[in-house]
Amino acid sequence: MASELIMMCQHDGKFAAIRMNRGHDFSTVIHKICARWSDLDPDSVILNYSLNDTEHIILDNDDDLTTMFQNAEHAGIDDIMITVRDGAKFFMAEDVQVTPTAKSDTGKGKQTMIVDDDDVIPSFCSHKKVKLLSSDWSDGITTVGQRFEGSASNFKNVLRKFAIERGFEYTLAKNDKVRVTAHCKYRTVKKCMWHVHARIMPENEYFHILDMDLAHTCGFAVRTLTNPHATAELVADLVGNDVRGKHQTRPVDVVKGIKRDYGLNISYHQAWWGIEKARGLVFGDYVKSFSCLKWYVGVAKSTNPGSHIDLESDEETKRFKRLFVAFGACVQGFNHCRPLIFLDAAHLKGRYRGTIMAATGKNGNQGIFPICFAIVDGETYENWRWFLEHLCSILMPGRGITFISDRHTGLLMARRDIFPESGHGYCLLHLKRNLRDHLKGTTRAYRERVVSEFVRCAYAPTRENFHQNMTKLLSRDDGKVVEFLTNLRYENWSNAFFRGQRYGEVTSNVAESFNAWIEAERHLPITILVDELRKKIMNLMSERREEASKWGCQICPEMDKRMRASFNESRTWVVSAAGDGVYEVHSFPNVTVDIIRRICSCQKWQLTGFPCSHAVIVLSSSGKDMSEYVDPYNFSQTFCASYSNSIHPIPTVWMPDRPVDEDFLLPPLCKKPPGRPKNKRIPSRGENVTFIRCGRCGKMGKHNRQTCKDAM
Repeated sequence: MASELIMMCQHDGKFAAIRMNRGHDFSTVIHKICARWSDLDPDSVILNYSLNDTEHIILDNDDDLTTMFQNAEHAGIDDIMITVRDGAKFFMAEDVQVTPTAKSDTGKGKQTMIVDDDDVIPSFCSHKKVKLLSSDWSDGITTVGQRFEGSASNFKNVLRKFAIERGFEYTLAKNDKVRVTAHCKYRTVKKCMWHVHARIMPENEYFHILDMDLAHTCGFAVRTLTNPHATAELVADLVGNDVRGKHQTRPVDVVKGIKRDYGLNISYHQAWWGIEKARGLVFGDYVKSFSCLKWYVGVAKSTNPGSHIDLESDEETKRFKRLFVAFGACVQGFNHCRPLIFLDAAHLKGRYRGTIMAATGKNGNQGIFPICFAIVDGETYENWRWFLEHLCSILMPGRGITFISDRHTGLLMARRDIFPESGHGYCLLHLKRNLRDHLKGTTRAYRERVVSEFVRCAYAPTRENFHQNMTKLLSRDDGKVVEFLTNLRYENWSNAFFRGQRYGEVTSNVAESFNAWIEAERHLPITILVDELRKKIMNLMSERREEASKWGCQICPEMDKRMRASFNESRTWVVSAAGDGVYEVHSFPNVTVDIIRRICSCQKWQLTGFPCSHAVIVLSSSGKDMSEYVDPYNFSQTFCASYSNSIHPIPTVWMPDRPVDEDFLLPPLCKKPPGRPKNKRIPSRGENVTFIRCGRCGKMGKHNRQTCKDAM
């Protein structure tokens, strides 16, 4: 006599296999079925099966169950198909009847739907039905013999989701790399026999379910909003793709997203740890990333010829010190950009912190052009000197370079040592902030007047204009402005005294733009950080190469737009020729333009390296070809040449799982600073904080109507 039978249950388009013993009663069958479909009510389940050409045989009590076992034994089968229906929904449909009514005035009959009153009540408070993304979790564990690829963690992840969706809790009796056994939490108290036992099979290294009983006898299972199995590991599994696409995923967004998509309440702490674990799964471990760095540097040099990459480490401790990266395509492309370099440094946000130094140029269409970057332990004189030495080695010999940066002491000293003949302009935006901070204790009106006059001194094109504005600046000074200007040499911040050509650039906004461009990557492990920056620069060069191929103008579109604006501004001016390429423009006031020497008495042509409005009207009136008087760096052809070389991919599929002993590299020793890590940029001294008036509460502050929290 067969003592075991497999019931293939079908409900709502889904199937489940349930193993039954002859000793089980009908209530056990119901509990096992309800454990598979949590939306079923044990008191309203209807079961039917088919056998020997007899359809819809009712299975409703212990006698029917015994008869089914006998019929299956007589037929010689080990499994039987069971149709499961929800009785509540079935009888509700039966209550809706179609009955004929009295004939109408036209003599035709009508059909009227008789609906139970209970079906109308929900219509007064209707809600849009939402299908949760966790609805399929309840089918994660189905039958004995089911296998799971991967390690024990994969099986436990499926088990965790299964328990959350079914609404019960379990404990792990066995939990190691080769076996996992889970029991119902109330096994001892309520004698619930629910259990699952899985083990890894040596022949295929898959986890297989060897034994299980999915029938709960501890009471009706209810899915709760807070579940102890909604751990950080589960959060990491759910947000892994989000972290891969958005590096700076916020815990508050994860809390809201899991509530919306899965109907679960998790804490901020769980979300934070889940994001950290997801980053580790997606981007790798911070410590192991340093060991991969030597392999990456070697492959990057071989796949990108002409690149200058230098990795320094401590030979005794085998710890990372600093890394310099300049891809060959960037080095060769900068030779076609104007000789102007913006220098700046930004803090890294990973576990081992550090600083990223970058040198950025500007292409002919006024866009940023990354040249090189370095990862060091801090912004010090030694690191800046080391960085500039490598920068000097990749630049074209004999090419005069102008630098623009802030006034970091280490940078100023290192620049004087490595590039003593180069011009160095201080960022005017930083100087304005420093001046405001230096004038603390005075009225705001006085500070703004002094800053405004200081800016006029900086922009003054001639020394005569400079001294006139400097006299106004110092006329009502109480000594603070003189003190501020004591160690500030004119040649580093004023147009009139500047040595070299900075093409009208007076701020380091290009460097700040580069820092903002890589902000999302600055928290990644070091090897992933370098590779992500390589991919960003690679995509940038490819996109601009494709963009330039569609241009039809001789000079870059942005510069062509400037020239058109200058022409429209000067259309009403009258031009008189003096001879030998000298012209007078009657523009009120009048100016003199020498097209042979490429100078204008307004000084703008000399300062920016691009024809001013006076020069444009002279060239247009005299029939000259304007392209002959435009700097070659602004030509479309030169722009294409700067992006003609490509950065090549680095396939990490070649990366070994474990580095060899000689490639082993440890992270630097660093002490974590006290307090919570800061995610926002620390403002410079004297930086102006902009306040706005809220349209909701009417107060001045940093919020607006959408972010206002004041009670109305």
